[in-house]
Amino acid sequence: MDLTKTVGYVPGFATELNLRELGGLPTNDGRTVRRGLFYRGSSLVGLSAQERTLVDAMGLRFVLDLRAAGEASGKADYLAEGTDYQRIGGMRFEDGSEVDFSPEAIAKFEQMDPKLFEDGTFMERLYVNMAFGNPALQTLVEHVASGEVPVYFHCTAGKDRTGVSALVVNLLLGVTHEAIMEDFLLTNEYRRSIIEAVADNLPPDTPPEIIERWQKANGVNESDLLAVIDAIDERYGSVEAYFEGEYGIDGQTLDALRDRYLE
Repeated sequence: MDLTKTVGYVPGFATELNLRELGGLPTNDGRTVRRGLFYRGSSLVGLSAQERTLVDAMGLRFVLDLRAAGEASGKADYLAEGTDYQRIGGMRFEDGSEVDFSPEAIAKFEQMDPKLFEDGTFMERLYVNMAFGNPALQTLVEHVASGEVPVYFHCTAGKDRTGVSALVVNLLLGVTHEAIMEDFLLTNEYRRSIIEAVADNLPPDTPPEIIERWQKANGVNESDLLAVIDAIDERYGSVEAYFEGEYGIDGQTLDALRDRYLE
């Protein structure tokens, strides 16, 4: 796929940063999201001088870091002067503790339960949990609602926590489900080199099914995001009811936000 021809492509960044904008995405009422306001991606760590210049040019007012404390420790984002920054873990277990996707933490997951990832529902459950009572998403929506844009939200890889966050922002703006899913699945194109290199980083005798599992873990799966959409519909019945129930945004305010951010 030629990523330069996709709607949200932002030139100048390494594709592995998984960085793009929501600008240009079509909405249910025939409009499109204004450009240069909503950016998603991976952590702003290890950027080249050119990439730092591009971040400066974005004019970001707010950066929301969805990483767990363990992931962010010693890996601070590059921030342009004057940018407001908050780190709020985007995924949490039922006991409220942050889901940490650092390599060390993932290894501990598997030591505690070797079959944790085998049934294919582990990430789906975490995705669904993100959509309800989530301090990180509440903070993101509050900043968008108050006009504190341009905004950049990210996790470590810019795919799971960032993907659900992008879903919520896109639903807020009235983006079509088709466009939401297309944007979500672009992660598999941006991270293609990482996904394809998985086998090189595993022992030579690793079974094919294990390689495939880790390849999927380094990309995103459509079924995980569909589960979130279904859960919102099941719990609230409509997008409008979801935003009023979770974020206190009524229909009139929702319409006003869309008028502000769509064209």
